[in-house]
Amino acid sequence: MMRVKSLVGAANPVPAPEREQQPDGLSARALTELAALVGTPSPSAAPRRTPRRRLLMAAGACTVAAAVVVGVTAVLSGLEEPGGGPLADEPFYASTAELEEEADLIVLARLGAGREETADDSDRTVATAVVAATAKGADPGRTVEVSYTTPGSGPETADLTEGKEYVLLLDAQDDGRFTLVNTTQGVYEVNGGRAVAGADNDVTLSTGVLKALRLTS
Repeated sequence: MMRVKSLVGAANPVPAPEREQQPDGLSARALTELAALVGTPSPSAAPRRTPRRRLLMAAGACTVAAAVVVGVTAVLSGLEEPGGGPLADEPFYASTAELEEEADLIVLARLGAGREETADDSDRTVATAVVAATAKGADPGRTVEVSYTTPGSGPETADLTEGKEYVLLLDAQDDGRFTLVNTTQGVYEVNGGRAVAGADNDVTLSTGVLKALRLTS
């Protein structure tokens, strides 16, 4: 130990008053040489840094992974409506009460011939339906004009055929026409005195509505 101190003193030519300004009374040079002798890390030694290129690559990988997760989530959320419907662009009602509450008018009507129109870059059919009975809403009179997406023109089209009788659940529009509450649940085909829901619709009409229309489910 005495030899170490003598070596430190010999290696440090800085006068004593200046040495006292350094930690433990040693100059930076003395501390460095002491570290070489006894294995203590030099105070001037800097921590090893991760190369900038590696950091940039890691950040880029994280960004790509986040983008993939967001994209997959968006695709999956678009496959099904939060209410349970098969498409995200229109509402779907999980219960009879919700469905019938949404409609401004519920009628039993026979669909007449339609004419095609183009509005907002979509093909629509406008048809006059002859009303046989009304279950909800103000009495529309003998006929109502129904506007719906032309069958076969896109993924959201109702299965409507001229001359057939349907229960129609309709929303009133400002121009006096009516539209279906949605393409899946706005139409119940009438067959043998029964209101038959479509393949993608498991919601039945209420007893009160069926009674008003003189139908069964």
